[in-house]
Amino acid sequence: MDKRNTEQDFISAFWHLYEKKPIEKISINQLCQIAGYNRATFYNHFENIYALFDKAVYDILFPVKRNVFSSQNFYNLLQKDLMGSVLLTYFQQQDKYIELLFKRQNHYVLSDKIKKEFLLLISENVKPNTKVYEKIEILLEYQISAVLGVINYWYQKGKLISEQDILQKIYDISTKGVLTSLKTELQSIYEDSKA
Repeated sequence: MDKRNTEQDFISAFWHLYEKKPIEKISINQLCQIAGYNRATFYNHFENIYALFDKAVYDILFPVKRNVFSSQNFYNLLQKDLMGSVLLTYFQQQDKYIELLFKRQNHYVLSDKIKKEFLLLISENVKPNTKVYEKIEILLEYQISAVLGVINYWYQKGKLISEQDILQKIYDISTKGVLTSLKTELQSIYEDSKA
């Protein structure tokens, strides 16, 4: 069996166990039993359970990396307004795993990977350790933290609205700004009360 299939078998086994228990409670023996390999095979592919976890999270981010982060020019990607559709597709495909990360309070791993990928992409056009780069870093920190906070809230509230609606709301807030979006929502309530 090739390396990719073996790693995928371990990743599938990991998600199966992670659905039932936190990472600290998952043993290598359990993983090997479910994946159908021995411990030596596990250690040929991963240093430890956290390296496997890291790879599993990376794999759920890979479709975005392929479609967004592989863009030659991030500015052009934003100009073409493609982020919303790519992120909606990605989120719908990976929702089960993303929800598990939030449920287990491990979404910071996803956040760190997203930030790293965005900064890597931006560093191709903006020199690191400059004022512009630092300003972009602050914007990314704010935006990614805000988005993940809203997604966490959405999961905690039992997904009261659809995936498409929550992602559209996040996208609208991201493109229009928080205060403009809040003003729009309050304006419709105010106008309804006057009618």
